[in-house]
Amino acid sequence: MKIKPQLVLSSMMGLLFSACNVSNQTSGRVADDGVTKFGDGVDSIKVEVSTKVGGTRSIILKENADAVARFENKPDSTLSSSTTEELIGLADSLFVEKNREIILSQEDAEGRTGYPIFTVSLYKDGQGETTRYDMGTQEGNITHCTTCDIHYSPEFRHFLSKVFEILN
Repeated sequence: MKIKPQLVLSSMMGLLFSACNVSNQTSGRVADDGVTKFGDGVDSIKVEVSTKVGGTRSIILKENADAVARFENKPDSTLSSSTTEELIGLADSLFVEKNREIILSQEDAEGRTGYPIFTVSLYKDGQGETTRYDMGTQEGNITHCTTCDIHYSPEFRHFLSKVFEILN
């Protein structure tokens, strides 16, 4: 019996992220109209997961709109307002305001995995700035990747957990 690598990865990531037991910490600004907004002039964020097996899936976070999940060869899916608000708050805290750590430590690695790449793109005034985060096998809260072994923060793991939960 063959097990799909994507299923194994999804299960592994879910178990590890739930083990982190991170509380919901958001920092997005709430405007007068009650909508959570990004700081620093950012108007949208695209969170994308790319795999060799499963293709590309993404979540688009925009101010004044519910988030949209995009899957290859499937119709877009709109997320609930509460999920959108949580993701915007976490994304704002981690990637825009940067008041939460993402990488706690990293060491050189010998190149072991071909796991998904997690990409976060911030858009401001029509211009995008993209940052890639390597994913890989998990052991003891260390992500073993192709270029380095990374100890991601609990807040970043929580954000990853929410994204993978939605995109799987």
